[in-house]
Amino acid sequence: MSMIRRVVIDPGHGGADPGAISADGKIKEKNITLSVSLKLGEMIKKRYPHIDVIYTRKTDVFIPLDKRSEIANSNKADLFISIHVNAVGTRSASGSETFVMGVDKTSSNLQVTMLENSVVLMEGDDYATRYEGFDPNNPESYIIFSLLQNAHLEQSLEMASLIQKHFSNGPIKVNRGIKQAPLLVLWKTGMPSVLVELGFISNPIDMKALINVANHDKFASLIFNAFIEYKLRYEKDYQTSSKEKNAIPEAPKDTTLKDTTL
Repeated sequence: MSMIRRVVIDPGHGGADPGAISADGKIKEKNITLSVSLKLGEMIKKRYPHIDVIYTRKTDVFIPLDKRSEIANSNKADLFISIHVNAVGTRSASGSETFVMGVDKTSSNLQVTMLENSVVLMEGDDYATRYEGFDPNNPESYIIFSLLQNAHLEQSLEMASLIQKHFSNGPIKVNRGIKQAPLLVLWKTGMPSVLVELGFISNPIDMKALINVANHDKFASLIFNAFIEYKLRYEKDYQTSSKEKNAIPEAPKDTTLKDTTL
């Protein structure tokens, strides 16, 4: 643990990869995630000028999943926040949820996980080599992959919990909770990492909230409030740990019996 000095914000999808698309084909996930991400970064920078805010993309460009984690690792980030918008076949699914890297115990998140990981198919024919034989379309790949655990799981879960807590005050109030899933973008990040799904573009009510630009400020603000709280807890733990390490132990009392008959 250390003080938080660098945060990497990852706007999901981009460029040739639109991400989730609305039923009418007009609204694309990549634009919503970029808007919210840039606003979040501005909030962090304004409140904490000493913190470096790094984006995996600041424009409408395609960035491979492994490159995103590489950006975070090469910059020695203290926190990685990936922002996404959800979509499933049924229009009834609604709400926000936050993922961390881990085992999907229920398999109920397989559809979302496969959708997010399918981006690798756009990364060229060598994707299987770069992702150690992982096939996003083969459920058997997830059995092995899901056994991997993020070394920073405890901190990741804490950040995820705070995000979901603050989202209860947001434009989309349905709270789908915290999920663990084998997501490639979180796989090799060497720091606490979360993937936030703001809402479902496939749900008419959620979509209305997602396309409202004023709500992009609200989404960013809610994640920012979670970050403030996380930072306070994280650095308090660090300071307590440092004090304990630097504490000078008391000299042991001399319990030897002394001869007082001299």
